[in-house]
Amino acid sequence: MNFTLRQPSFLKKVPIELSFGTSGLRGLVADMTDLECYINTKAFIEYLIGINDISRGSTICIAGDLRQSTARITAAVTAAIEDSGCKSDNCGFIPTPALAYYAIQKGQASIMVTGSHIPEDRNGIKLYKHGGEILKADEVGIVAEVARARREEYARSVDETLFDESGMFKQPRRMGSVNEEAKKAYIYRYLDVLPFDYFSDKTIIVYQHSAVGRDILAYVLESLGAEVIPVKRSNDFVAIDTENVTTADRELFKDLPDKYKRRDLFTIVSTDGDSDRPLIADENGELYRGDVIGIMACQYLNAQFAAVPISANDSVAIQLKRDGVMLRYTKIGSPYVIEAMNEAIVQGKSSVVSWEVNGGFLTGTDFLINGNTLKALPTRDAFLPILCALAQAAERNIPISQLFNELPQRYTEAGVLDNFPQESGQQIMKYFLPPEESRIQQISFVAGAIDVTDFADMTRVLDSEDPIFKTLSSKKAELEHYFNSELSFDNIVGINYVDGMRITFANGDIAHIRPSGNAPQFRVFSNANSQGRANEIVRLCIAEPVGIVRQMKESMIEADITNVKII
Repeated sequence: MNFTLRQPSFLKKVPIELSFGTSGLRGLVADMTDLECYINTKAFIEYLIGINDISRGSTICIAGDLRQSTARITAAVTAAIEDSGCKSDNCGFIPTPALAYYAIQKGQASIMVTGSHIPEDRNGIKLYKHGGEILKADEVGIVAEVARARREEYARSVDETLFDESGMFKQPRRMGSVNEEAKKAYIYRYLDVLPFDYFSDKTIIVYQHSAVGRDILAYVLESLGAEVIPVKRSNDFVAIDTENVTTADRELFKDLPDKYKRRDLFTIVSTDGDSDRPLIADENGELYRGDVIGIMACQYLNAQFAAVPISANDSVAIQLKRDGVMLRYTKIGSPYVIEAMNEAIVQGKSSVVSWEVNGGFLTGTDFLINGNTLKALPTRDAFLPILCALAQAAERNIPISQLFNELPQRYTEAGVLDNFPQESGQQIMKYFLPPEESRIQQISFVAGAIDVTDFADMTRVLDSEDPIFKTLSSKKAELEHYFNSELSFDNIVGINYVDGMRITFANGDIAHIRPSGNAPQFRVFSNANSQGRANEIVRLCIAEPVGIVRQMKESMIEADITNVKII
């Protein structure tokens, strides 16, 4: 019988199980007991052994960020590694991409303890096979191993178990001495390909806060000739979300140029907590979005193929088309852009990259820079996009502001409608999406016909006699009932279905709506020709109590379609 006790005899309360988010395991620190971390780590190792990714006795690299809870969790992870018959390599407190790069070069699996950008009362465990991040396809097998490991640990008696009634080790476990080679390898990934005097006449402010890569970033910039001014170092963890920068953070960056009164200020840079997502502000303290920062790296590397999430600013698509770069839109999350890179490589494409809206940049292939090889790193990295953007401006001897102002000026906003049942969001999508068997990815409405692209990138034209034409035209009319001219929306000219619905209007407005995959929320993203209009699109969609999304939900209740079975 496949049965797991919800509460083992030695625990005083029912444990909260960790679950996969968009990038690894996440949970409240209070729930991430030694036992829970131990179970999930052992399961990951058994999964890797089962698929012949590693063998019993292999070395597994481990590192962490600077959260207060990280040291304890890394010790629990280390214990699980060693109790599974493998060796642990303690790489210390270093950026996630530094750990991944070192482990990939060594052909070893790795585990990063980090909550990335989320608040300090939470943390996470990010898992890497010997060649890079686990993908969505791996999660099913890992979850199955977690259930097995949980049964095994829960079956132990009070005397047999390693854990006390709170799920913590009875006897604290220790980690080995720190291996500095991982940090060195990451530093020289950049110093080996960029000239030592690249930024010799530049002054750069590094906003350090509690980023695990704060000192490494300053060291790399100084090694490339810059005068670095480190500011705002914090012993307490600071949650920085590069995809959703707060007003307070924007004001902080705006104030820094005046505070340090440097006429020769080149830029202000920083990263999130585990240093896999970049922050760049120009000489005036103006911050730039991660998706447009990615364009700079793509250009500097002369990439030929790029994968980005469908939620990216559409200036990415406009600029990459100008640059002759093949673009592939994906669902939101690093596993999806990695899968797209892998597919491109299998298809024989070269110079392959991807990045996310948060700015984390991934390289799927090696690149030649200044006659030297930059090895592939298929996980989010903050340093590479920072260095590429700064290098472009330095080589052309122009301000950072000018560099970004040369890009297509499109504006974006994002918003979340809370307390919105996942089932309702799924029902909205099911109703408006094309028939599943049609495999339609993108449609464009043109002169009495509909141009269709499927998920195999095959295109065809539907005429008015096609049953799918009639279905799609009907759905378009219904959407235009919600997104109407009274709200200043133009006619719908296209819809992308890669992840939710990304609706394009004739005047260039874009409204991207999608239910959250793991929370009772509905998300909205917008693109427009002004920030004001981008903000307005999001406001119209998520306004309470009668915004567009709420209206869609209520209309479906009235139409009695909420009983549609979601598969």
